[in-house]
Amino acid sequence: QVRGSRLKYLGRGSACKNGLSPWNMWPTTSRAEAACNLLEMTMKEASSSSPEPAFTFRRILLLLLGTWSALCGGTLYAFSRFEVELMNRCQLSARELEVIYSAGQAGVGLGIIGGALYDSRGPMLTSVYGLVLTAVGNLGLSATLQTDRCGSMPMLAVLYFVLQQGSVAIYQAGLFTNIREAPSSTQGLVTGIVASGYGLSAAFVTVLYDFFGHDLVRYFQGTAVIFPVTALIGALALPRLTGEMARPYGRLDEESAPVATAIGREQSCDPVKQREPDQAPVPKLALTEIVTSADLWLLLITFALLQSVGSGLFIANLSLIGGSLGVSEESMPSYVRIVSYSNCLGRMVAGCAMDAAEPSGIFRSDHTLLTALALVLASTSLLILPEAVIPDLLLPILVMIACAYGANWAIMPSFLSTRFQRSHVGVTFNMHAAALALGVLGTSYVAGSLYDAAAASSGKGDGTCQGFHCWRLACTLGLALSVVALASSAVLALKSRKSGRSRIAM
Repeated sequence: QVRGSRLKYLGRGSACKNGLSPWNMWPTTSRAEAACNLLEMTMKEASSSSPEPAFTFRRILLLLLGTWSALCGGTLYAFSRFEVELMNRCQLSARELEVIYSAGQAGVGLGIIGGALYDSRGPMLTSVYGLVLTAVGNLGLSATLQTDRCGSMPMLAVLYFVLQQGSVAIYQAGLFTNIREAPSSTQGLVTGIVASGYGLSAAFVTVLYDFFGHDLVRYFQGTAVIFPVTALIGALALPRLTGEMARPYGRLDEESAPVATAIGREQSCDPVKQREPDQAPVPKLALTEIVTSADLWLLLITFALLQSVGSGLFIANLSLIGGSLGVSEESMPSYVRIVSYSNCLGRMVAGCAMDAAEPSGIFRSDHTLLTALALVLASTSLLILPEAVIPDLLLPILVMIACAYGANWAIMPSFLSTRFQRSHVGVTFNMHAAALALGVLGTSYVAGSLYDAAAASSGKGDGTCQGFHCWRLACTLGLALSVVALASSAVLALKSRKSGRSRIAM
């Protein structure tokens, strides 16, 4: 086919008619570069007539590994499963418990370290980074929990931070690689599938926690093996499934094959492969161009506020909220699993919806309007419904919140990838995660303080509070933040329609 194309371009082309030889068509280039140009024209013709299927065997394997990495990387969502045992075992107050959770959320938010590592060095080193930190975090927590009063609250917070920093690196290695390899027509679906594994991780970790007999020490010892082994598999397999041992995310380059030069050597036409191994390719958009875009900051504000309410207020306090409303301890694992399934479902549905709706003129950023409306509706319902019916409606409201929370995790990376031409996705993704971490830190701290104040005023003296009044002020805060996020998402939607820049040809 290449020879036929050379005959087409050289044997019959205008260059030969003008007396030029096949190799001096490009007088300022070498023969190897000329051959690359010829092959590039040939590959473009071939790709336009026979595009690669959306789901090849290689991509399916990549998707499965990415989803498994997400299952093992989303351990933060399982905090509500063992927060009561941690609180009792280590004699912590609700505020101290929120500090530990916020430290874990900060570990996820500072995943920008892993994201920058991925952008510059690829999935192998990112996975190794996750391997080391998950091993240190899990083993450290296991050892600390066996000491008197679990050492100290700051020590628990630091170790939980380290664990979540490693977990999110494992997740991002699989997620970013799948986003990079996915065709634009199925990018939302692929993002949703991998992100759904992250949302489903609470149910997965709940199964592990039950398997280890509800013993926190044994649980952390077990995950000290499972999660690092997953990271090791990612470090070995991800580079091979993408065809290269290390390829930075900065730009999606077309694959090309080596061609024979005049002296019999092979030279790759891929500009990435012609660079030195330690050089990263130049992204399509500069990072300064991205961070000065209003679209980035509008999405960041929307995402951080919505996820702070979903995570810092509701998901982090799931067991405490259920306890206040009379949910039995035996029923709480079911609540955790259902919220996890809903988190997963929201990511899947949002991914499919983005791919299906975009050809109709509905931009990827528009879906944040629906998630913001869902949180406004959920918070309003909790505030206006009679307190007697709230326990019966708590689970449906939590399902709505979890679906919206999960959907945002699919919308955000897909929008960033399309809006900014897949440039610096590792950094921009983690800018949003860092903003979320700060938001959760503030939201969860305020919610924990309000709960402690309500518990103290109840006069029971055991640090617990019964009734929805324990959470009424916290839900009011959640409603206010959701309304601000709704306004921000509306501005982003209007701006996208005015400029038409949200959808970028890939």
